[in-house]
Amino acid sequence: MELTTAAAIAPGLDAKETRALKALVNQLTAHQRSNDLRSLYYTGKQSLAAAGKLGMAMPPQLKKLETVLGWPAKAVTTLEHRLNPLGFTVPGDEDLDQQLAEIGIDNAMTEHMSMTHTAALIHGTAFITVSAGDEMAGEPPALIAGRSAREATALYSRRNRQISAGLTVNSATIDAPNQIVMWTSEYVLEITVEKHRAWVTRKPHALGRVPMERLAFRPHLEQTFGVPRVNDSVMQLTDAAVRTMIRMEGTAEFFSFPQRYAIGVEGDDFLDTFKTYLNRFLALGVPDDDAPMPQLGQFSASSPEPHIAQLRALAGMFSGETSIPMNYLGIVQDNPASADAIRATEADLVGVAERAQTGFGPTWSRVMAMAHQVANNDEEPDERLKLMLCQWRDAATPTKAAQAQSVMALVSQGVLPPNSAVTYRLLGYDEATVAQLVADARTAAGRQALAALRPPERATPEVDALVATDTHPPISGGGGALTDAGEMAKKFDALGKAIRSGVAPDSAARSLGLDGINFTGAVPVSLRLPKDESAEVEEK
Repeated sequence: MELTTAAAIAPGLDAKETRALKALVNQLTAHQRSNDLRSLYYTGKQSLAAAGKLGMAMPPQLKKLETVLGWPAKAVTTLEHRLNPLGFTVPGDEDLDQQLAEIGIDNAMTEHMSMTHTAALIHGTAFITVSAGDEMAGEPPALIAGRSAREATALYSRRNRQISAGLTVNSATIDAPNQIVMWTSEYVLEITVEKHRAWVTRKPHALGRVPMERLAFRPHLEQTFGVPRVNDSVMQLTDAAVRTMIRMEGTAEFFSFPQRYAIGVEGDDFLDTFKTYLNRFLALGVPDDDAPMPQLGQFSASSPEPHIAQLRALAGMFSGETSIPMNYLGIVQDNPASADAIRATEADLVGVAERAQTGFGPTWSRVMAMAHQVANNDEEPDERLKLMLCQWRDAATPTKAAQAQSVMALVSQGVLPPNSAVTYRLLGYDEATVAQLVADARTAAGRQALAALRPPERATPEVDALVATDTHPPISGGGGALTDAGEMAKKFDALGKAIRSGVAPDSAARSLGLDGINFTGAVPVSLRLPKDESAEVEEK
């Protein structure tokens, strides 16, 4: 029994669920062929010979010749490499940021988001589901799963811009039979098919909405499920380029073995044509007196240059269709491009990546909001999560020096805080380094706060008076009255040098005319003597 047939007659479904399931199954089946074809082009397994698209490209003797071209995969991966998420944040709420980070770590979101982006770019859309995990089996509290359009579909409501019902297909494994999962706003319906029977398992949820999101690339009013990167133009241009490469292979065969001719010879002179072709010397019999002298010649070989020029032209059209620079397709320019020229050729691709980030970001934020509600068993979604943002790395390729200069300028102008995680991310640090830098900054700030709370060191009244006023009271002694603060500072500096040199403090003060100074008796650590030496000094 087919999976779709068994699902259609599954018991335990009400009329509304049955209608939705039938529509979902029909929609999945209708797009299956085109989705499978795009996957073949992406993996480089589409055979022109099997598809009957070789045409007049090759003679019958070379019909079995096959070649592959990775341009469709390049159209997907080149863009996907510029979709690098940095994480999720709720402005002004570090506790929520930490909870979201834990959900992301539990679900390996960095890798999972990359795979889901790839599926969305291949087929135009991908799907993401959120469900409660089996913690006893080692699963996280909230389980986030991405699905390709080959194994999932959904009914989308344009009115509320949400999925009204979703469907995912779980292929049979050793431990589990075939299974269809239908996602509704109240239940997760697991329809299991085994041999000639099917049964339904209902699992209620409290999300109040369908726990599924669509991740669409460049959707528009006529295609709400997005536009695939491996579109019809990409596939047709790839076919043309593959045929050109096959022709070039055939030309190479003739170029390696150019055609030769012989005039005035007998057929017996060439019993084995191939051996004759490979021989370095050709020995021919002496002709009769009235026979013409044998003549040997060679036709000029065909050059592969016309095929290379055609391939270059096809690469230019492919570049225009996908916004990929031609050098990414293996077309090497004669002169290396400058940095400005490289940025100019990548400008369109950067724009496509930035638009994809704008579209994908809100979808991932809604997924994380559902995961947070499931992980915390909340009956209602947290209102603070409406402000959640998905952060992305810059889609462009600025140099590190230019990026650092730009960030430092923003810090100096007060636009960015110097020790913020946002600042570190803009500088290009990875998440582990950002976390360590933020922790180090907090530790340093804590030490400064403790130092500020310490009481100031006690000072003598004379020093307090000198610090508080610019005009100091006269100090009796050999130096007379001193009123110049600069001169007083010089005398104190000389007093310190004398004491550090081993002169007795009172003697040093008298010699400098500072005999009115009262010493506290404290000795700097650098002047303290070892215990044995200090005992001798005290005895004296």
